[in-house]
Amino acid sequence: MDIVLDNWFLRKLFLLRKIYISRTFMCHYSQYGEDDSTYQYLKQIKKGFFVDVGCYHPVKYSNTYRWYRKGWSGVNIDLDPIKVEAFNMVRRRDENLVYAISKEGNGELQDCYSFGRYSLMSTLDKDFAEEQRNLGRQYVMRKVPVASLDYVLDNSRFAGRKIDLLNVDAEGYDLAVLESLSFEKYSPFLILVELHQHTITKVMESSLYQFLIGKGYDLVNWTGPTLVFKRKTP
Repeated sequence: MDIVLDNWFLRKLFLLRKIYISRTFMCHYSQYGEDDSTYQYLKQIKKGFFVDVGCYHPVKYSNTYRWYRKGWSGVNIDLDPIKVEAFNMVRRRDENLVYAISKEGNGELQDCYSFGRYSLMSTLDKDFAEEQRNLGRQYVMRKVPVASLDYVLDNSRFAGRKIDLLNVDAEGYDLAVLESLSFEKYSPFLILVELHQHTITKVMESSLYQFLIGKGYDLVNWTGPTLVFKRKTP
């Protein structure tokens, strides 16, 4: 006999407590909870190293901030200087750099177009920028250095260090970013990358999926538009 469950009043009190008081509170910084869904793969790594391409915000929607708070450090890259300035204010252990990542490049300057003071959208594509302006969205143009991810990392204080977590959010240029990295040298353990497809069939048909499978990775999770790839163990 269970006194609580058999008594209507006590049972209701128990259920109210279960529903409203004893809830588990889950806190994540990622937009779609990516830092929760990848926790099991990274939780044992102490003072790990991350690289965040298209880093956007030092806290909000960040797939790396949780790990920064746990003592990790890394390289954050964005082509918008205002965002990198925000990282310099909050993420002082990290190296925060203004670059547009391309398959080729050694820091040459190129035109960049940004919409808004802290824009969700910046691009190197002039035609796209003009299309947006014709729709009434004004842009600010500035020069930014363009380089491969290899070049940026090779010239950082983390040169040659194996990557524990690589996050890529490059607005459709994600594959080009990955192709600009030496997997033999930097060998990312876990890769988070956006791909806006709605079925697993379409994902598996994509060039991005085929590229990472060819590099020895398994797709181990899918959260919102973010695919999670894990390096196969030898």
